Amino acid sequence: MELKASESARRDPPVYAACTALELERHKGVLVIGLNRPSKRNAIGVEMTLEIERTLTTAMSDCDLKAIVIHGIGGHFSAGMDMKAFFDLSDRSEQELRRARAATDNWRARLLRRIPCPIIASVSGYCLGGAVPLVECSNVVLASTDAVFGLPEINFSFVPGGPIAKSIRRAVPIKAASYLSLTGRPIDASQALQWGLVSQIVEGNPLAQARALAARIAESEI
Repeated sequence: MELKASESARRDPPVYAACTALELERHKGVLVIGLNRPSKRNAIGVEMTLEIERTLTTAMSDCDLKAIVIHGIGGHFSAGMDMKAFFDLSDRSEQELRRARAATDNWRARLLRRIPCPIIASVSGYCLGGAVPLVECSNVVLASTDAVFGLPEINFSFVPGGPIAKSIRRAVPIKAASYLSLTGRPIDASQALQWGLVSQIVEGNPLAQARALAARIAESEI
């Protein structure tokens, strides 16, 4: 019997490229993306941002994908963008850096918002600056009691702008967004829950619950 194109695609999901700054696991309709630079508190560098773009682009064509889980390896979600890698101390060519910056804008402003399946963020430790769009674009955010959220850019004489400013404005009330942007002070998981940035606070590591929720979604008929 001849298979329809959609049925064939579901039998043969796209191949996700190997990564160095991400740890990928795809099983039974769930893609788990682990930010994997624990020595840098999972700061998003050039390799990671290109791999996020590539992985999400592949996920867009994964017809059998039902849910995505994003988490950080080593105790922290992400300390944000690795500014040294992108600007001050980079030994890369300007062409490489332009490509990386374009990739960052692409997955923040477009890919995360167009993925046709729920995204679940599992947040422990730091979630700062450039990592905020990963949380804002998630449908469910599970945070550990030690999770810390913030926009520290102002402490380094930068004003959080562009996609980061848009993300925090979408995620929390305007006065909360102004407080985070203008003071640079972090907030704990309880405050993040009150402001709507977090869905639920979980004792211990929330990754197990995030995986369980993703599996439940994948088993549904949605």
